[in-house]
Amino acid sequence: MSEVSEPPKPEETLRLHQANERTMLAWLRTGIAFMALGFAIARFGLFLRQLATIGSLALPAPHGLGSAWLGASLVAMGMMASLLATIRYGRIRGAIVRGDVGAPSATLVYAIGTAAALVGLAMTVLLARSIGE
Repeated sequence: MSEVSEPPKPEETLRLHQANERTMLAWLRTGIAFMALGFAIARFGLFLRQLATIGSLALPAPHGLGSAWLGASLVAMGMMASLLATIRYGRIRGAIVRGDVGAPSATLVYAIGTAAALVGLAMTVLLARSIGE
């Protein structure tokens, strides 16, 4: 015997939609922050290379993993966070409309968290290598 859940009341449905929208906007802000930080890191690396070419700054030989790659990975991570947040918003909105309210999937949180940790690890390695020179 399966239980059929009653659809939420209109006030509760409105609150659920508003919470879903706030969550999406928070993820979009996170994505924009990742993209801005990535862009800044990539541009700062370019600025340092330009200073080195005019002789104002002595830089060590570049490594395979540098600011351009880290910046690009952060921009890509921000783009993916925004895209996945939009998809998640649509799925949760559909679930609210159907009356199938429950905890949303945590996949987006785990994916972005893991990617951020990996980029952080790469930045730590890059910084540690530059300190040793």
